Amino acid sequence: MVQLKQDPNKRHYFTEVPANEALEVLRKAIQDKVEVKIWEEGKSEEEVETYLAVQVDEKTLLTNLEHQGGLLSKLFTSKLVGKQVFLKIGSGKFQFFSTADFKQDKSTKSYQFKLTSPLFKTQQRSNYRLQASSQVRIQFRVSEEVLHDALDISAGGTSFIIPKEEQDSYAKGTNFTGCRLGLNSHKFDIPTATVVGQWPAEAPKGSDEELVKIGISFTGLSKDAEEELFKVINSEARAEEMRKAIMERKSKGE
Repeated sequence: MVQLKQDPNKRHYFTEVPANEALEVLRKAIQDKVEVKIWEEGKSEEEVETYLAVQVDEKTLLTNLEHQGGLLSKLFTSKLVGKQVFLKIGSGKFQFFSTADFKQDKSTKSYQFKLTSPLFKTQQRSNYRLQASSQVRIQFRVSEEVLHDALDISAGGTSFIIPKEEQDSYAKGTNFTGCRLGLNSHKFDIPTATVVGQWPAEAPKGSDEELVKIGISFTGLSKDAEEELFKVINSEARAEEMRKAIMERKSKGE
């Protein structure tokens, strides 16, 4: 089990698949014709390419793929060839993730990947709260004039920091309408955002500025919009946790 930080929202989010079971996952993907989604590491999952796994080497786990992109994909070589990629096997509640070297066999023109890190199994959770980071940019616009860099995001709301002198504008119960949420390249219209709380916030080291953390709850989202937001948060969360797990292993020299 991968233990990243003692954060109850993140514990058990990823489970590392034992090396001797990774082959069975790949075999099952071939047998059931499960889609394999592949995109460049560090890029958005919107730029994904879809494949089917057709063959796996039992010793090296080198896996041959068949592109599912239609005629154009057969005429042009994928731009992912030669790059380090994220890959996702499966969909729905349980999914498998890893990173891999993406290649094309010169003789057969078949696309291939070879895992460069362990395979992880992930389970979606509706209450997951994604933290902002250097790779996860979250912004929340309450009006045309006011844009906040947010601290975190869940399907139900967000939070951000303001100077103490602005706190009266964000009294508990205050409603903002026609808001806009940005999560990396994804944008969402938030019909109504309600302030649910204020808490003292710690200023950056060396600063004596008084700051306040504002908690926001989303309301008025359509079912489709809420599901899409949930999907994007989970997608970004998986990529972020994968990066952390891989860096943790590298730091240990594994």
